[in-house]
Amino acid sequence: MYWANLNCPKGINVQRKIGLAVFSLLFLGIATSPSISADGIPDEQYVVPVAPDATSVGVQFLDSLFINMAGYLAADATSEKNPPQGYSTVQQGLCTSIDDATCRAGVNIYYLAHLPTCRDSLDLDCIVGMYAVKADGTRVDGVFQHGLPEVPSNPSEGNPALGIPRAGVDSVWKIPGVMNGGGTDTYLAISEQFGIVSKTSGTSLTQRIDPTTFSAGIIPVKELAGTYTPSNVDIGPSPNGTMRLRWYAPMGPNTETCAGVSRTTCAQREAFPADVSFGLTIRLSGEIKGWLHGRIRDPRIDYKYSSAGTVMNVQALPVKVPIVAAWTVRANLPALIPGAASGVDLQPGTAMLGSSSGEEMISLLKIWLPIVGDKAQADPTAWTFANLPYSNLPGASSCMFDSKSLAGFVSTNSTVYSAGPPVYNSETQSLDYKLASPHFNSIGEVFKGTYTLAIRSDVARCIYKFTNAPIKATISVTDDSGQSSVAAESMVEKSGWIYLSASNFTFSSPTVHVKLQGTPISTPTPTVAPTPSSTAQPVVPKSVVQKKITITCTKGSSSKKVVAVKPVCPKGFKKKAT
Repeated sequence: MYWANLNCPKGINVQRKIGLAVFSLLFLGIATSPSISADGIPDEQYVVPVAPDATSVGVQFLDSLFINMAGYLAADATSEKNPPQGYSTVQQGLCTSIDDATCRAGVNIYYLAHLPTCRDSLDLDCIVGMYAVKADGTRVDGVFQHGLPEVPSNPSEGNPALGIPRAGVDSVWKIPGVMNGGGTDTYLAISEQFGIVSKTSGTSLTQRIDPTTFSAGIIPVKELAGTYTPSNVDIGPSPNGTMRLRWYAPMGPNTETCAGVSRTTCAQREAFPADVSFGLTIRLSGEIKGWLHGRIRDPRIDYKYSSAGTVMNVQALPVKVPIVAAWTVRANLPALIPGAASGVDLQPGTAMLGSSSGEEMISLLKIWLPIVGDKAQADPTAWTFANLPYSNLPGASSCMFDSKSLAGFVSTNSTVYSAGPPVYNSETQSLDYKLASPHFNSIGEVFKGTYTLAIRSDVARCIYKFTNAPIKATISVTDDSGQSSVAAESMVEKSGWIYLSASNFTFSSPTVHVKLQGTPISTPTPTVAPTPSSTAQPVVPKSVVQKKITITCTKGSSSKKVVAVKPVCPKGFKKKAT
């Protein structure tokens, strides 16, 4: 199951008529969606509208909903540095293990894995468990029920040493007494990884595949009985005759409202309960490096790496994320659509699938907001997070980019936000982050934003060159005119992390500014020796005249006077007492 803002992995054969995915072409066999959800239907079960006619063009920002994709382990038989127009000529195949004939012959190996539930305390690349924390602090641990679907569509062996998870399925859990909007205490846990690596044909893979993308989420569900076909991947001929991977969406009654299906069950999406935090614990064979972003509020992160693996626990509140989905005539859009490939237009009857992050997506959403009356079409609750690809990190501080482990986590309920971690503004000495959402929610109320930045303490001090002394922070939110709209802010430093949050600010396109204050690292001032003057004369010390002393020395009846600085009587003589 990929989030709606997926970047298609290598090998996925999606027609790219524009820079964004065309929704109607994402899957083979996808059912036609009905009209917009009627009143009284939970926003979590929102269904995107179909085109009103063949001439309209549309957009869909659906970050809080999901596209259900089956997992696989696959290989390309040859590489393709300069792909031809249209369909690729590279032959693809599915693997049952990294050492089977297809993967050994392949030059590109890649996988999409749904992480399974851990079998024991030593199992890796799996979900350990989920839990809920009520408003009074009571923790309720989830109890595993079953997988969804029953078995993976493409079973394959894992190899933790090479970073390849075994083929798994999503998992249904019961959190006793924590009732969701559907009147059940049932929740679906999801965690996915995608990775890719190249090798020489005919050899076994020896290089570890670190995950290119990683994501996880919790969805409240109500299980409904029925007859369904889970999503799957197979191999078939493309129009030019090459054998390619083919993706099929889940089929069955009202699958658009299902977070996942088995052959007999739809896990229908429901709303999260109010004022309850949720947690997900995952054990990995490697590390999640860099930054995470998500649809959660006030996260608390416990991240521990050791030679035995990485255990990551994320606890947070869910958030409501506005959906923008609409159709209009082409004349209402600019000549060049933000995010579209240069020189290629949006075709009539198709909709752009907008991503949740990036400057182009912010620009695209701002174009559509007047068309939809600056109002969301639905506000489903969400609890998801994912890593930021390194392509989104070049503008970040080197302290963030060079981190060898998890450096930070940024989360917001905004429809679209900056792609990457906050950017350090050297002029204002602040970390800046751009957002964009409708000004009104789906019922016409002013939509209030939330923003949380969790940054590892040592990374924050690296950015600002602070000592280990306590840090203070100020958070402000400004709109396009520079007017402040922040209503609440907070900062906590705990267990090696700094948590900063702002809430109750308004949209459409504000910027969040985080400014930290601490004790700068002092640099010792070197002592500079004075430069001798060219006219200076050497100083000659004056001679010191030492005073001589006279003593009288006697020997029997004889006597002598001795005069010296330190007079001493001759041998046999004694100094006469004075």
